[in-house]
Parts: sequence; C-alpha cells; structure tokens
Amino acid sequence: MRRFPLVLFIIILAAGITETAYGSPMADSTGYNQRLKKGIEAFYTTHWKEAEATFKALQLENPNDSRAYFFSSMIPFWKYFFGANTKQAANLFLKRSEKAIAVSLDELNENPHDTTMVLMLSGLYGYRSLIAANESQYRTAIQSGVTGFKYTRQLLALDADDPRALIGKGVFYYMMGSVPPELRWMTNMAGLSGSKRQGFNALERAAESKSYVSNDAKMILSYLYEREGQYEKSLQNLRELGQRYPQNIIFQFNLARMLEKCNKIAEAKAKYKTVASLKNDELEVLKEKSRKRYKKL
Repeated sequence: MRRFPLVLFIIILAAGITETAYGSPMADSTGYNQRLKKGIEAFYTTHWKEAEATFKALQLENPNDSRAYFFSSMIPFWKYFFGANTKQAANLFLKRSEKAIAVSLDELNENPHDTTMVLMLSGLYGYRSLIAANESQYRTAIQSGVTGFKYTRQLLALDADDPRALIGKGVFYYMMGSVPPELRWMTNMAGLSGSKRQGFNALERAAESKSYVSNDAKMILSYLYEREGQYEKSLQNLRELGQRYPQNIIFQFNLARMLEKCNKIAEAKAKYKTVASLKNDELEVLKEKSRKRYKKL
C-alpha cells in the first residue's frame, strides 16, 4: 500500500463492483448469486484457492456473466501488487482481464445503461494500465488508460448520493488535487478539476454508509491518510477493516505496519505475530516480513 500507483488499484476496486455483483440480475439469483457471494468473501479473506475454484465453476455454468471473470482476474492482480512483482502473475492477469473485458463489453452492448458493466470496465482497463506500465508495456498501458478514462467519465456522472459514485468521485477529486502546480494546465485543458478536501469528504461519506462498499472506502482512506501523514486516521480505518476481516492477511499486515508508525509498539508486535501465524499460502512474503518486523521490534 505504499506505492502511489496502487491508489489507482484501490480506486477501481472501490468502484462498487462488489456490491452490484451480489444483486445483479445477470444470472439466476437462487444458487448462482449465493455462490458468487461466497467466492467474493473467500477473495476478500485472501483464501484464493477456494475463490478460484468457485469462480471457475461459475464461469462454466454461465459463460456470459462477467462477474466471475472479473474476480478471477483480480486474484493474480492482488498477487502481483501485494505478493511479488512476477511476470507470471502479470501475464496471467492480462490474459484473464482480456476475457473479462470481452464478456463485459457484450453485456454492455445488450444493456448500455448497465452500471455494473461500466464499473467493471473502468476497473479492468485501469488495472491493465497499471500492470502494463509496471512491466514496461507502455503501449498497452496508454491504450488501456485512455479507454478506462472513458468509462471513468461515465462513473463521475452517477447519482451523487450513490456510495459507489462517491468512492469513484472521491479518489478522482483527490488525484486531481494531487497534480503538481506546473502540470495543472494540462488538467485544466482537459476540463478536469478537484481538490483533496473534496476527495476526502466524498470518501468519508462512502465509508460511513451502510453499503457493502464502505469496506472499499475505508481501504482507500487508510492509504490516502497515510500518504498525507495522518497516521492516526489511517489506523482507525485499518482497525475497522481488520476487525471485519480477521483472516485477510493484507489488512492485518498493514494494520500492524500502521500501529508501528503510530508508535504503538506493543500492539504492533502482537499484530505482526498474528500475521506470521495466519494460515495463508498465497502471500508468504507478508508472513516473512512480519517475522522480520517482530524480531526487529
């Protein structure tokens, strides 16, 4: 969560895809949506083998529903940014995201007003831009970034009180407010504007909502508050995420790290010890980092 490009990743995740995925009419709501929800929960708790098996089964059952393809592609994406920057994970994401985009575009063509598809496409193209840039595939990065922004503009036009829109707008405004003064002329020419204050206000409203995407809003806020040096506010959001998802090794590791930054050393040591003992084979690197931090403290 330290890299600035990772903000873009969290933006897209926060676009509200998780919430709309549960109630979408794209498939029979009796068994399919329940299993999709189970797969998403496994994804958020970083039990990715279980999540992967669920998403693959759903793809076979309904190959025209993009939701299972989207979340399946998110597994190598999270591995890439939270585990290790391997070409294998990058290439697997790019391959899976191509399929997810193709299915999403078909659904959007059938229903041009499908908000869920707009959110997914904005996310998928944004993700592709991030990984491609990190892998020096600049043509893919630029093409994906430009295409993704087209869907982001649609996101910005959503209902102002919709938590999904609040998250998208919040991070967009924050990023516009983060543009260096010497580059503001470029955003002005493109008709883009926003401030950090506007961004935080929108994100806080989303985080306080009863919507499922309040989790995602807290995720973003924890990162941005840390970036702004407001560690206690970052810690507050990470505590809540850690309580909601005690098995999510990513949340727990970053909670330990923020406790350390806030000079709460005893709590940080205890949390690092917990992370090191979590049953998670997907992100062994975080367990190893936790062991090292525990010994150093």
